[in-house]
Amino acid sequence: MTDELRVHLHFAMRGTYPLRLLDLLFCTETVRYVEYGYLTPFDIAVGSARRRARAFADRVTSEGIATAIDDAEAVETHEYGSIEGVDVYEGGWFGRPKVVVRSADGTATAVRVHGEFDAEAFTAALESTLDTRDVPVRRRAGTGLGRLLGW
Repeated sequence: MTDELRVHLHFAMRGTYPLRLLDLLFCTETVRYVEYGYLTPFDIAVGSARRRARAFADRVTSEGIATAIDDAEAVETHEYGSIEGVDVYEGGWFGRPKVVVRSADGTATAVRVHGEFDAEAFTAALESTLDTRDVPVRRRAGTGLGRLLGW
C-alpha cells in the first residue's frame, strides 16, 4: 500500500527561537512533520511565514508529497503504531489552536496552528483517517497550556 496524503495541517509552527515552520501530513500509513523553514521575528513581521507556508502547500498540491519533502529542511516520520493519540485544541482569545501528537513512549509533539483552522472539520477528517488505527483523536477547548503546566 502506498502512503497517500489524507489530512494536511497547513501553516503550523513549533519550537521557541528560532520558530520552525512546518506542516503535518497525516497519510494512510504515517504522520509526517515536515519542516520547511526557520523564522525570526522579522520574518513574521513582514509576512514571510505566510508566503512560505502558501508556497509549500501549493507545492504539495501541484507536485505531490515526495517532491515537497525532497525540498524540506527536516522530516520526521512516525508510524501510527507508535502514536498513542492526537489532541486538537481549539485555541481561544489568548492563544492559537494547537495539535498535539502523543507518542506511545510518553513524549508529545505540539504544533501551533497559524493558518485558517476549523477544529471541528479537522478533527472529523482526522477521525476518519485514523478510524482503522488504534489512535484516538480528541477535540478539546482552550489552548492546552494548562495540561502542559499540570493545571
